[in-house]
Amino acid sequence: MKKRTLCALSAALTVSMLTTVPVFAQETADSDHKVQVTASALNVRSSSTVDSEKLGKLYSGEIVEYIDRTDNGWYQISYQDETAYICGDYVTKDIRESAQTSASSGNSSWDGPVLNRRNGTVQGPSGKETYYNLNMSRVVSNMHSMGFEGEYWVRDDGCKMFGNYIMCAANLNVHPRGSLVESSLGTCIVADTGGFASSNPYQLDIAVNW
Repeated sequence: MKKRTLCALSAALTVSMLTTVPVFAQETADSDHKVQVTASALNVRSSSTVDSEKLGKLYSGEIVEYIDRTDNGWYQISYQDETAYICGDYVTKDIRESAQTSASSGNSSWDGPVLNRRNGTVQGPSGKETYYNLNMSRVVSNMHSMGFEGEYWVRDDGCKMFGNYIMCAANLNVHPRGSLVESSLGTCIVADTGGFASSNPYQLDIAVNW
């Protein structure tokens, strides 16, 4: 009787192992543990709360590998060799190639003329485009004071950037400050306005260092 019981237990254990292991392997294979940032700028924090310490930022289109997901919807990641967290409301697991190229030179979906130093003005995907080259420190400071988050930098082709977006001036009644507008050079963020806006409300004046 004891031998039969041991055999039954052994058989049950074998079946259990055979059914459990493949399921675990399938779950591991299906989970790539990557998310893509959907916000223009996303704070990286020391813990999974909005009032915890800021460790840095991630920008729209960036793909990050996460370690775990918390009960309140945050993702645990490794950031600069530290354990950190990002809010799950501003990322997606539906990773799209187009978002990764939002900060690259040019607009890959636009097949019309592209604004440059020589032509001075073009008709882009959203209307007339011109360019200007001024000190952007005041504009960046204004954006930050209004709650918009982004680092200022200059792209290889000379476009002045705020986070992952080209800075531009526009008619604020048509394109409110902080809104995103497509241009021949890529996606712009409206950070400024100018006198041109009254005569051509759909014109974009793009910030460059040309």
